Amino acid sequence: MKLHLIAKAALTLSLLVAPCLAQAPRAAQDHFKRGGSLYQKGDFEGAIADFTKAIEISSRLDNRNWQGGAGFGGAATNFDKVRVLDPLAAAAYANRGLARYKLGDYEGAIADCDRAIAINPRLNDAYNNRGIARYTLKDYDGALVDFDRSIAINPRDAETYNNRGNVYIDKGDLDRALADFDRAIALDSRLKEIYFNRGFARRAKGNDDGALKDFDKAVALDPRFASGYYGRAVALSAKDELERAVKEFNRAIELDPRYALAYGNRGLALLRLGKDAEAERDFERAVALNPELKAELKLNIERIRKWRQAKR
Repeated sequence: MKLHLIAKAALTLSLLVAPCLAQAPRAAQDHFKRGGSLYQKGDFEGAIADFTKAIEISSRLDNRNWQGGAGFGGAATNFDKVRVLDPLAAAAYANRGLARYKLGDYEGAIADCDRAIAINPRLNDAYNNRGIARYTLKDYDGALVDFDRSIAINPRDAETYNNRGNVYIDKGDLDRALADFDRAIALDSRLKEIYFNRGFARRAKGNDDGALKDFDKAVALDPRFASGYYGRAVALSAKDELERAVKEFNRAIELDPRYALAYGNRGLALLRLGKDAEAERDFERAVALNPELKAELKLNIERIRKWRQAKR
């Protein structure tokens, strides 16, 4: 039976390495580097604090803007306008936006990317990261503009092709999505997220065997990539290989115990296998982790129950 199984995009964020470090004050460099290290360790609040210090230190007042009668009051009121910013600040803003994104502050992430782009309009990673924040807020048109701009600046950026492919999936243009994923893989075949996303695009086109190959590749690249097992389980469910699917969902949940989608879809597989009590526990866990899944799960549960009743 065909279900509207729930998927999710695997987006690729770009943490910037500071450009032109030699031009920046040493203290700003140190805060920037430490911010990147804290980000990689998952300490996003600490990263924000260090990137903020890097921005403050690498900014300076342009004395020319004190001329013409503006005076101290005018300059203080328009502080953002009277600063001349070291190139390091653009990267620091973009990275601080990433940390804010990780904390769920999507509007703050967009604002920081705006500042990065104002300083350096050719910083393609800032467009990529702003596009991701817009995509998360379901501003697909805005995200598409940002990803297009990023690719125009750097046509060899595999991560941005990957992210743009996800926008095309949500806009219903699977052929363009697949073309972007193919291009991304041609540029960098080491990114597991691209195989994961192409797998779901292939599945949406009815190519479950092709999807399985992509999910297998994602897992081969990173055996601890929970989403790879999740994708493989969804493809197996679509092929009615439910026992195998449950095992793959189990592995995804072992690696990520808060994987709401894996609980929800494992519950659907268990329900089709007649394991109602186990399924119900999975549904409760999925909704507890992500209440937005409730309506989608309810729809699929009703379909399965009607299907089971028709089989009797």
